[in-house]
Amino acid sequence: MKLLHRLFFIMVLLDILPTNNISAQLGVNAAKVAAHGIVAIAGGSRQEKQEKIIEQSVTQEKISGLKVTVLRVKESDIKSKAKAHIITLQNRLNHYDSLYKNNQPIDIPKNDSDLIAIMDKDEDWPTEYYAGELKAYKRYAFQQKQKAAVAPADSLHAMPANPANTDTTKAKL
Repeated sequence: MKLLHRLFFIMVLLDILPTNNISAQLGVNAAKVAAHGIVAIAGGSRQEKQEKIIEQSVTQEKISGLKVTVLRVKESDIKSKAKAHIITLQNRLNHYDSLYKNNQPIDIPKNDSDLIAIMDKDEDWPTEYYAGELKAYKRYAFQQKQKAAVAPADSLHAMPANPANTDTTKAKL
């Protein structure tokens, strides 16, 4: 990082100091171009570091019969304008995972506001992983609702097919 600071300082000095000689001016311009290139490369490495962190934070899970790529980046490693939304969404997805693993119902809104905010604030963040995971949990929630609708009543609360024609006293009528 010290190299970047030095290059920035040199670039500022080159802009401030006057040069009267044409060859000196060409040298200054060449130095500026080289310094800008190095700064751009150094800035690119930050993006590469974030991509590497994301690659290391990806796992494969099976949710409701679907193979899903799950992304969980540690809070301290998130370098994004949408950091707060990413953290909130990851925590909610962890909660859904806990409910899923305990075979409990999940109530998922149609559109996730944090997912939308991440897409708006940081178009480079890989939101497709979160969207795929949400889709799998929605599938699970749908399957759970279908099971509940089809489940037969237990024998204690079951009503006979025709209760008016059933005699429980066995008395003559």
